[in-house]
Amino acid sequence: TGAIVFSADGDTEITKLAKDRYAVVEIQAPIADGENTRLSRKDLTISEIVNAMPGTLPRDFLSLKPTSLQAATTRKRRAATNHYLAKGSIHPWFILPRDDEIVIAFGCVRAVISRTSALIFDAHKPTICQQATRISKKLREDTFSLHNGAILFSKAKTNDFEIDMVEGVVREVCTMYSRRLRLYEPIVNSLLDRITNEAFSPSGLHKLVPVKDSLQHFEMNVKGALNCVTDLLDNDEDMINLQLTAKQRAGENNETLPMESHQDVELLLEEYARQLNSILLEIDFLLQRVQSKQDLVALSLDAFRNRMIRMNLYLSIGAISLAFSTATAGFYGMNVPNGMEDVKGVFESIILGSAIFGGAFLGGCYHYINGSSQQKRTLENLQQIEVMNRALGDMSALDHSFELMLSEDKPITREVFRQKVYESKPDGVRDTEIDFLFDLLDYTNDGKIEKNDFEAS
Repeated sequence: TGAIVFSADGDTEITKLAKDRYAVVEIQAPIADGENTRLSRKDLTISEIVNAMPGTLPRDFLSLKPTSLQAATTRKRRAATNHYLAKGSIHPWFILPRDDEIVIAFGCVRAVISRTSALIFDAHKPTICQQATRISKKLREDTFSLHNGAILFSKAKTNDFEIDMVEGVVREVCTMYSRRLRLYEPIVNSLLDRITNEAFSPSGLHKLVPVKDSLQHFEMNVKGALNCVTDLLDNDEDMINLQLTAKQRAGENNETLPMESHQDVELLLEEYARQLNSILLEIDFLLQRVQSKQDLVALSLDAFRNRMIRMNLYLSIGAISLAFSTATAGFYGMNVPNGMEDVKGVFESIILGSAIFGGAFLGGCYHYINGSSQQKRTLENLQQIEVMNRALGDMSALDHSFELMLSEDKPITREVFRQKVYESKPDGVRDTEIDFLFDLLDYTNDGKIEKNDFEAS
């Protein structure tokens, strides 16, 4: 077995490297109408993938960036100790038609699609296997068409396999993002409800930072998906080249596909562009709510700061007023007999007592400003931010868990919630992060997560 090695000048060569293997899910088109698609999981080398999809260019694999089984194991081990590694990166976004295949990276789904089969990469992740299963299942469902104003259902697919696969991938990602948006809503609502408007409140203003960061990361991914779809809509040639089967039939008859033949592809892409734009508006609304809360707290801090400045001004005026009488007492006070002038050690005691009192007051102020309690509170805040970064770092795994929980009829307890999250094998998530998420999603604080908790949000 071998693997493709990419040299600096762009040439490729097959070398004897049997190390890296890649987990893929293969979806095969039904042989005849009415039959089901066939789905199987395989561990393949790059050479075996190239043999299965010979029309794919070597640079396409660089763009897809599939994760080998060895790299996945190393990454999971490192993510357990570093939450920044666990945090998801921005996904690549492209749908590239080739002569005989379509290379697609849409969200977390990365695949190569031909006229009769499709390879979906990173199948070592339970979320990818679940998505591949749903895509395959959608390919078997009934289709409908309009005829003389009536809706006609059919077991046979009206589109070719590659078009159905592209639509299945785009639909799966759009559905996943809609579900993720539904997951974000109770998290944001719960945090905003717990944060008070009091200045210097320990109620958790710092927790808004990782939530806002996660929402912005989500927004960037949705924008990437929307730009990918709109760029494809603006390219008539690419939309025509997506029709691999129709292009092959036209080639056999020495014909070319007319420009208007991409109408069906254009219609389905326009629908998903509309869905993505709607999701983007919802994300912007959540971000605006978080920003509004931060602005409100900032106004509270400004008002508190103005009160302190005004109080400081009043104290300064009072001190100046007292300074006149204090100066007068200083001028004449020591010349007035009070019976203690001849007592031995009184002068030294007054000086020492004043110095000790002043030093104690200074030390108390310094301890309050830079003391251990402030440092302890800062460390606790940093730990909470790290917990939130870990909890919100692998949203794909949370999507998987969230979908499993929504399918349950009974309320979800903390133990069941922990079990569902661990089933998705998230990177770098521990019991602390799971308990934190459970507390956020338990909107009614009754120790259980119900569907009503999300509907109430």
